[in-house]
Amino acid sequence: MLKKRNRTLPHRLVTFFIRTLLILLALLLAGFVYQWFGERSDREAYIAPGQRVEVNGHKMHVYHEEKPGKAADEATVVLIAGWGTPNPYANFSPIYDKLRGRVSFAVVERFGYGYSEVTDDKREIDAMTEELHEALEKAGVRPPYVLAPHSLGVLEAIRFSKFHPDEVKGLVMIDTGSPEFYETFPSQALQSRLQRIAIKSGIVRALYHVPGFAERVAAGRNGLKLLTPEMKKQDRLATLLVANNKNVTDEMREMHANARKVVQDKEKLNIPMTVLVADHLGRTSEERMDAQRQFAETWSNDSQVVLVRGSGHSMQAYQPQAIADALIERVEKTR
Repeated sequence: MLKKRNRTLPHRLVTFFIRTLLILLALLLAGFVYQWFGERSDREAYIAPGQRVEVNGHKMHVYHEEKPGKAADEATVVLIAGWGTPNPYANFSPIYDKLRGRVSFAVVERFGYGYSEVTDDKREIDAMTEELHEALEKAGVRPPYVLAPHSLGVLEAIRFSKFHPDEVKGLVMIDTGSPEFYETFPSQALQSRLQRIAIKSGIVRALYHVPGFAERVAAGRNGLKLLTPEMKKQDRLATLLVANNKNVTDEMREMHANARKVVQDKEKLNIPMTVLVADHLGRTSEERMDAQRQFAETWSNDSQVVLVRGSGHSMQAYQPQAIADALIERVEKTR
């Protein structure tokens, strides 16, 4: 009798694991179907607020507001998102009211971001920079420009300034690191792929029904407190539709190589640069400030570093007025 029980124990374990696996596969399939149907509905509400211009055979989104009576030689602010921002248009929105009517500004969303399409082209820095330039040109956003990158967007801004120095009249870095910093910054490509799986499997969509989840997932962006209800909606839709797609992941995968290319081709820019440094809510060290001063001094012949207190890394979500003030000042100096 004991032998019979022992013989059935492995069988019961195998049966348990098979049933568990089948249940998990069924849940996973149900999650993918749930996400698929949700995406169909979401896309009807996910409408680009700006132009979608053709760049290398794909549509790239450019949001642009022109200042009334803008002089031909007056610079336009170009806001460049950092890595992984699902919806740059919504992300930068706390700044708009503070710029509107005082300077012209534009947001160009890279391929794979916001309302732009996904491309099969490798996310190599020179290609991305020329996509930015072509998108501005086709959207009718004429130079000169004041480029305002956030975070990893610094690579595009510096490369753009090197390729088109006559078109750039100023740089305002929004809590970026230096290109040297991004040569060794830990890659988040694996995390990006896992997050994409969580989205496509319906897990993230389901969690949005949990009270407080939207705020927790955006904790690094001040819980989206400064976004209007419509902008929060667009940010959520972008997260569910496009976040961490193959272009975003590839951009992170190429980060070290892209940074290295920018550094190896380093030349001090004859373009005024303002480096806005977030105090990371009171946690910024003197070592970090020294690194930012070195960044400014070694990349521009005319630079200043400004510490912005009460701000996290996504400064536009905490202290948009500080960004707007720096941008307006930089534009006014181009007149």
